[in-house]
Amino acid sequence: MERDVNWLLKSEKDNTVKNLKSQLAVLLLSTLCTFTGAYGATNPGTDVPTLKEAGPVQSYAAVSGPIVHNWNLKSVDGTLNILVNPDGTWVFSGFGKKKEPGKDFDITLALKSNLGAVVLFEYAGDASNGIQFSKQGQSDILKDNFASFATNHKTAWEYRLPLSSEGRAKLYEEREKKKEELKREEEEAKKRHDEKVAAEKKEELKKEEQRELAEEKAQQQPSSGSSVVGDIVSAANTVGSVVNVVGGVVSDVMSFF
Repeated sequence: MERDVNWLLKSEKDNTVKNLKSQLAVLLLSTLCTFTGAYGATNPGTDVPTLKEAGPVQSYAAVSGPIVHNWNLKSVDGTLNILVNPDGTWVFSGFGKKKEPGKDFDITLALKSNLGAVVLFEYAGDASNGIQFSKQGQSDILKDNFASFATNHKTAWEYRLPLSSEGRAKLYEEREKKKEELKREEEEAKKRHDEKVAAEKKEELKKEEQRELAEEKAQQQPSSGSSVVGDIVSAANTVGSVVNVVGGVVSDVMSFF
């Protein structure tokens, strides 16, 4: 563990920045373990979560008080909000009116300081009846380094709508039913000595099985836009992608909330 922390810390001329990154790297290692445990498992045969909507990197002028931002989430007819106070307390919230049966809502927001440190706020939950969440907490690191985040900071965010456990079960059931139907139709065609139809049904079944295998393989790979963080926790596509977009690297990432 000590060797890993040292590997994460780059040589810095500015001792203040170096000390800050030392804290960030230690925190990152512990949070990555928790995060991987929650999202590391894959589910063979399910769909691959695709990007639903993303907010481009935005730059903001310095603020003297709280950091407050709000964005519209067009695809789910809702909003995303972040509030960070000088004392290190924060509130990450959002809602969406649109119901997404059989889907989860997975969103990540990145806040980047003028020193390059990145804070990630993340939420994942069921979207079947719409979306509504509010997470809050307090961070001593945000408190001690608030000035660096309030000065010329940047943001980026994105969310996906992967299948929920119920959605995966329904998809699996539908696919198995379809394959059984194709097999039955192939056998019936053979009994009628209709070789053309039998060959067509056999080819359809083959394509269906190949599609399932392709999705399983794709889900087990890191997203194309992932950063080093995305490679470590490849299942959490929003994290790797947002960090990459906002310009963070492993030694700069501050925390996962």
